Amino acid sequence: MINKEPSGLRPIALCFASLLLTACSLTPGPSPETPSNVESAPVPVEALGTDEVLSRIKPLPSQQIPTGECGLFLWAKHQDTPLVFFQRSGGDAFMHLDDVAAGLTRTSAGDQIALQFYETQTFTVADVTVKVDVNPEQIRSLQQGLKLPSGSISVTTKAGWSAAMPVAGAIGCQ
Repeated sequence: MINKEPSGLRPIALCFASLLLTACSLTPGPSPETPSNVESAPVPVEALGTDEVLSRIKPLPSQQIPTGECGLFLWAKHQDTPLVFFQRSGGDAFMHLDDVAAGLTRTSAGDQIALQFYETQTFTVADVTVKVDVNPEQIRSLQQGLKLPSGSISVTTKAGWSAAMPVAGAIGCQ
């Protein structure tokens, strides 16, 4: 009789499944300082830079869009492409600043892309002003997702420090 299933794969698959289940059960719940409308997951502790501004910014955890909503995702053009900015279709925007997933208050917007998403937006939180500039692709369709191949996030503190980072992203809907 010929055995069609390689005997060495079954123990490896069982071991992998066991590790996966263990990892899922160890996922911590949301931290008290994380806004309830931002997905919570372990966030890497390393900042995006070492200067006065970029040292305050850390990657956001992955975000999911509820059914019937859209979201704007921006990833830093950095070696590990961390998610650094997220905005919901209602206009709520978030960045991870000073060890907290902070909600940003929009103070200006120009050149509407779709819904509450704009090519140029300015936000504030605490002592920081965040300017987001994105360049959407020419063909615009939210149904299939919209690529934002280039852009930048400029961060300025009230103390006068500033830094900019190149980003790329997408607007997607569920």
